[in-house]
Amino acid sequence: MRNNASAGFHFYDASVPRWVRRGRRFVVQEWEQGVLFKDGRVSTVLGPGPHRFFGRGFALRKVDVRPWIVHVPTQEIPTADGLTVKVTVVGRARVVDPVVFVTAAQDVYASLYLNAQIATREVMAATSVEQLVSARHEFGDALTAAVRGVDEFGLALERLELKDVVFPTEIKKAQSEVVVARAQGLAALERARGETAALRNLANAAALLKDNPALLQLRLIQQLAATSGHTVVLGQAPLGA
Repeated sequence: MRNNASAGFHFYDASVPRWVRRGRRFVVQEWEQGVLFKDGRVSTVLGPGPHRFFGRGFALRKVDVRPWIVHVPTQEIPTADGLTVKVTVVGRARVVDPVVFVTAAQDVYASLYLNAQIATREVMAATSVEQLVSARHEFGDALTAAVRGVDEFGLALERLELKDVVFPTEIKKAQSEVVVARAQGLAALERARGETAALRNLANAAALLKDNPALLQLRLIQQLAATSGHTVVLGQAPLGA
């Protein structure tokens, strides 16, 4: 028995597979976007939840839209002053256009890493070792801005940062000497401050004793009273002197 086709119903045909008659069901997870293809062409983008489509030729490509960590392996890069440093870069990226992400390149991740490597080399080539030593944590904005073409892959690069910078042996030795010299200078400054304070106290004590000679005898009595086995004879001016 057949249904009326003019009323919008499909004819029942036993030769059509059962899964086609029942439709094809897709489930898109909460953290995903689904790019639906019909006969090899992009049809629509599906949000989270279950979806059912009737007929043949449907295919679904799921895209995880959660941010992920971008890790650019260690590279040896020459700086502006001709020295070579080893640099490791990390960051965060996410998909903002799932259709472009699926169709723009065979391997979007490899393309992103390549662009990040090129950007890192460009930034380091314009940076001196002294700048890296003094302000290595300030290069995140420059690195992020230097990565070009990210939107062509349907991506957004949230941030790039210098994770590790390994300097040549002579630079590390020079850094150590600077740190030691700075510490020695601070120690010498503290010793000078201590000696200055001690001299100031002695000068104040001398002035006080000059104006009050009796304080010297009192101080002597206090010192001797703290010990035993001493006889103290204090001189006294004759009466009427």
